[in-house]
Amino acid sequence: MANTVKDFGELILTHHNKQIYRKDGVITKLFDGKFYSGSDVLREAMIQQYALESGFNVPKVYSVTPVGDDWALASEEITGKTLKELIAENPKDERKYISLLVDVQLDLLNHLSSNLKLPKLKDKLNAYISDSGLDTSTRYELHIRLEKMPNHVKVCHGDLAPHNIIIHDGKPYVLDWAHCTRGNSSADAAMTYLLFLLSGDEKGANVYLKEFCRKSKIALEYVQEWISVVSATKLATTTDPDLRQMLMDNINVAEYI
Repeated sequence: MANTVKDFGELILTHHNKQIYRKDGVITKLFDGKFYSGSDVLREAMIQQYALESGFNVPKVYSVTPVGDDWALASEEITGKTLKELIAENPKDERKYISLLVDVQLDLLNHLSSNLKLPKLKDKLNAYISDSGLDTSTRYELHIRLEKMPNHVKVCHGDLAPHNIIIHDGKPYVLDWAHCTRGNSSADAAMTYLLFLLSGDEKGANVYLKEFCRKSKIALEYVQEWISVVSATKLATTTDPDLRQMLMDNINVAEYI
């Protein structure tokens, strides 16, 4: 059992109060104990293992261990390039890579889950809305809007963006399962659309939305109904003034044309 940070190897990324290390085919995510509890990390490991057992291309889970006041999740290293890297290297092929992302997403969404260990999407969104910092009346309106949305039990990744899909031996593997829930596919699509916007890729966001609706045969307007709700969930972690304004504009849209 690794007990110190030096056991985890090379530090390759620091992101959202997590440090990512690589050594001997193992990727270790070290979670800052001030922001993540042991149960948070164990839940992410459980969901990732559930995804693997469901037949999805997912890194194997090796261990969850305490490291002082922090927690470490060790998983199989999947070598290759992410869709984000491939798009950056081949911008003319962005549509092709976005189409692949949609295929991966629809494969997940076609899997219905009655696993009670997976959180309900609506419960998670309601909690984020409550913590969004919005005024009381806006939060109330969003809670009501969310409650009226249909209840589904599809596997929603919740953070499916080009940086979380890596191509290994010609196959796409899905990373980072912390936000996975069971819920409505259109909500998951609205979140992916929003992630494109937050990354600064408005063109990619629009290409994605059209491609998702074309392949899923879900009406564009139905996905758009979720955008105001999921936008509220990103307020707490978005500090850039322009991006925050974009989120607020989405939240305040009452109708889509």
